[in-house]
Amino acid sequence: MLTIDENLCTPVHSEGSTTAAALNEFAMSLLSGGHINLSVARHFQIPAAGSFVVVATAFSSPDVATTDRPTVVPDAWLADIRRCLAAECGFPVPALLGPTHATILIPGSSVLGRRIGDIHPLLCAAARHAITAVAIESENESISAAAETAHELLDVAIRLRKKSRLYSMDQLALEYQITRPGPGRDRLVSVLEPLEEYPELIQTLAEFVSQGFDRQRSARRLCVHVNTIDYRMRRISSLTGLPVSHGTRWRLFAALTARAFVRGEHCQRGSADIPAVADGPEY
Repeated sequence: MLTIDENLCTPVHSEGSTTAAALNEFAMSLLSGGHINLSVARHFQIPAAGSFVVVATAFSSPDVATTDRPTVVPDAWLADIRRCLAAECGFPVPALLGPTHATILIPGSSVLGRRIGDIHPLLCAAARHAITAVAIESENESISAAAETAHELLDVAIRLRKKSRLYSMDQLALEYQITRPGPGRDRLVSVLEPLEEYPELIQTLAEFVSQGFDRQRSARRLCVHVNTIDYRMRRISSLTGLPVSHGTRWRLFAALTARAFVRGEHCQRGSADIPAVADGPEY
């Protein structure tokens, strides 16, 4: 799991200017639970009152990645990210920018803070790559906890191979809760253990759930006949003892989510036996 200490404090050597160093120190102070350095905030005209939007970012695209190596963004492009953020906000933005991940602190009262959705295309353009990010707004005294939660949510999005976009807590809260360690998650993972020898059944079930239990759409997506979908559903029910129906849709979604998250710890991202997990079924 990503942590600030291990992944987010990698120094950006080409940004070794006084400005970058001061902004890094400012961000580190907030992320470690310290107080705002008013002298730095006033010098750079960073709004210090109110809240910050914490943006946890991964410079990788889980929906297209085929390797377990994270995308590495060159130092020059990281400098471009700083410049783009400053241009958008009207002042230098405190941020820890590493070659694979970043933590960006956007003042909530700023133009970008009020329309945080605009940060995703801005970051994609500056990084020259699709990115996945999570944004959480927090009061100053809670920034450290918000950053930890944001990166935990980011980890969920990456392991579940969610689409590259900007997410909020509301959009990942269900998956986040399902994937927390404990006996509940262990039980959910065990539901699909009888299918481990049959990757085509796992893939079919994941597609069936993501298509709202629609046989026709699932068959088209998998390029098979509808009768094949029916046969595989019967095999899944027989092996797991769980009927594949609307009545079990949430349990099946939860089991697929827990399995994908746990296997993401051990298998390379993008592996064929870890299907991307779609959003939960509709009520």
